[in-house]
Amino acid sequence: MLLQGVSDQDDNHEANITSLSDIALNKIHDAIYLIDSQLCIKYVNDKACQLTGYSRETFSQISFDVIDKELRDKDVFALWWKLSTRPEGIQFTSHHTGRHHVFPVEVSCSGYEQEGELHILCIVRDMDEIRRQKEQQQLREKQLHQVVENSPDLILRFDLQTRCLYANLAVRSGFNLSETDITRLPLTESVQRGGIGLSLFKLVSRTMVDEKVAEDELVVRRKGEKRILHVRCVPEYDLHGELMSVLAVGRDITAIRQTEEELRLLTHNLERAREAEKKQLARDIHDELGQQLTALRTGLSLLAMRKDLSVDAQEAKIQALMAHLDSTIQVVRDVSTRLRPNVLNLGLVPALEWLRDQFIKNNGIRCILLAPDEHTVVLDEVTLTAAFRVVQESLTNIVRHAQASNVYIFVKLTPDALLIEVVDNGKGFHLHRVKKGTCGLHGIEERGRMLNGEATITSTPGKGTRVKLKFPLSGSVKSAHPVRKPGVLTDE
Repeated sequence: MLLQGVSDQDDNHEANITSLSDIALNKIHDAIYLIDSQLCIKYVNDKACQLTGYSRETFSQISFDVIDKELRDKDVFALWWKLSTRPEGIQFTSHHTGRHHVFPVEVSCSGYEQEGELHILCIVRDMDEIRRQKEQQQLREKQLHQVVENSPDLILRFDLQTRCLYANLAVRSGFNLSETDITRLPLTESVQRGGIGLSLFKLVSRTMVDEKVAEDELVVRRKGEKRILHVRCVPEYDLHGELMSVLAVGRDITAIRQTEEELRLLTHNLERAREAEKKQLARDIHDELGQQLTALRTGLSLLAMRKDLSVDAQEAKIQALMAHLDSTIQVVRDVSTRLRPNVLNLGLVPALEWLRDQFIKNNGIRCILLAPDEHTVVLDEVTLTAAFRVVQESLTNIVRHAQASNVYIFVKLTPDALLIEVVDNGKGFHLHRVKKGTCGLHGIEERGRMLNGEATITSTPGKGTRVKLKFPLSGSVKSAHPVRKPGVLTDE
């Protein structure tokens, strides 16, 4: 009984091993046949069934020369058996016949002993499938090459002698070089000496020495132009983990750096303007409001000391003090208005009407406002203030620089956007001659971006200037057809 139990365990163990082997062989992508000396098929995996169209039951009833018809020749069979049973086996190409088709294959055969009997183990690969895989691989490589070749980034690969193995179109066109000029040449010879060439050489060399990613910003100067490249060098390794090349990717960040510089300059100018405004407000409060309050205090002190004054004299003094008090209130109102006009609480159109009236009153320049009804346009606080400041800054620039005699403010409401234009007939200017970071114009453009819209300035010398602000409306803005605002103020 003990021996019988051991025997049963061994049988179960062998069955488990056979089952695991079968599962493993069925995971292989090649067809597998086990063939005896009579060409009987002792085993096939699932791939063989899939490839030929035969079931396992059919395979148990046919010989292998039904699949490989060349083995029907006795001499071919004898040679095949002899070569296959050598220690190194044999590999050849042939054609196998399936249930419905004939297909090219690559066959690897080797001897295999099963239960004391010599068999041949055949591993068969479908050549059509190999061809399809190669075509797919070539297609993927071609697509990847097209992506790299047409990338706006500069992409280069260097060997360990810093010879350029590849440079994409952006490199060749950017440096006006052909493939012959740049490939297979040392880095120091393929690009200009000094400057970018030396910097890139140092970056690539550092990557080779440290075998780590290295990156830096390099400056390129060509034909009076300055370009800034962010270059990242990455070490590349072969299958054995040995360093074999360095991949360099450069991105033109000139526009980013220019924008950052302009923003820094704009921020600096805005800060200066803010400080100048604070200084002016402090002066107004100290000089005007301070003087008024001092005069009030002095007047009250004198009035308290002169108890002998008649009623009429006291009345005159009180009226003078009331006049000083009115002036003080007006100074407070002026300062408050400069910080934020209270008329903004009434909406955009009333605020623009007030701004127009103040512009005409203070400068004597004819100004016409064409806008929808004041209840038509309802904006949130931030949007309202930004739109108002754009018009205010435009009118300030007209007073300072335009020498205009007529100004028009157009407010147009569309179903999904609001358009504001300020147009003058002044002397105009060349836009490209405006200093970078100028607070006024760049402030207008920045406010347009803050509104998720666009503020554009167009001007021609002798033909005036047009400031155009367009931004999308939020859901809270009412939609209506624009109408002409009655009552146009002229010069007073």
